[in-house]
Amino acid sequence: MHWLLVTLIGLLMGGVVNVLADDLPAGRRPSMPKYTDGRRRPLAAWLGVTAFAFRLRQSYDTRFADSGTDCAKRGTLSWRYPLVEIALAVLMTLTQAVAIDVHSLSVPEALIWQAMVVLFLLIAVIDLEHRRISLAPLLAAGALAVIRAFAIPLRPPTTAAMLVGALCAGLAFSLVYLGGRLFTRLASKRWSLPKDFTAFGRGDVYLMTAGGLILGYPDVLIAMALAILLGGIGALFHMAGKRASGGYQPFTALPYGPYILAAIYVVMLLPGEVSGLFAGL
Repeated sequence: MHWLLVTLIGLLMGGVVNVLADDLPAGRRPSMPKYTDGRRRPLAAWLGVTAFAFRLRQSYDTRFADSGTDCAKRGTLSWRYPLVEIALAVLMTLTQAVAIDVHSLSVPEALIWQAMVVLFLLIAVIDLEHRRISLAPLLAAGALAVIRAFAIPLRPPTTAAMLVGALCAGLAFSLVYLGGRLFTRLASKRWSLPKDFTAFGRGDVYLMTAGGLILGYPDVLIAMALAILLGGIGALFHMAGKRASGGYQPFTALPYGPYILAAIYVVMLLPGEVSGLFAGL
């Protein structure tokens, strides 16, 4: 029953993530769930999983409700909505299992971990869809890390480790960012680059710096290495898939935030196991 409750909460919070992922990039205040045309969704369609289950993924213009024609359909929910909810339900259940069974965390700290997972997924969804890191959930994640440090001072990372971790991550990824800017400037003289091309974004620097606060030193070093590894693997798969489909274009801007978030999340849950993996390479 306990795990079923966590899974259910994950589905509900996934609905919240979907609403915020729609409203925050548009500069709107969080509102009731809407279709893509701005119409409010009925209660049964507030969640993406129920909207798909009850065939309510599309809104209709009531003026043409009796016509039975496709022209009545206005806004359609994408597969992002149920997938985000299912993903968050799985992640929150996994996080709860590791927090309680592996780390024996207290209830307050386990709740902080769960809140982190919600914020991580929100940041990842916005970055995937809009190619930018949203500062509001990022600041919230950093604030949670600071609150945890003061509320549970005996549990690592310590305040000093958090500050050192944030400094190391910020400096290291700032150098990567500056290197990317230099590469873009040099490459633009030789090749015609897309207008939105960035080798590495400033938001990614902020994200990894927040990761330093969350993980502390030296765990953030493992997360940085893992993020670079995951990013490289993701880029290779993207290139291979595009080449196979015939749609490959060089210098395509790819979101790097999800790889950073995945690395922070894995190291947050299993720092010793990830460290042992790199030691064995």
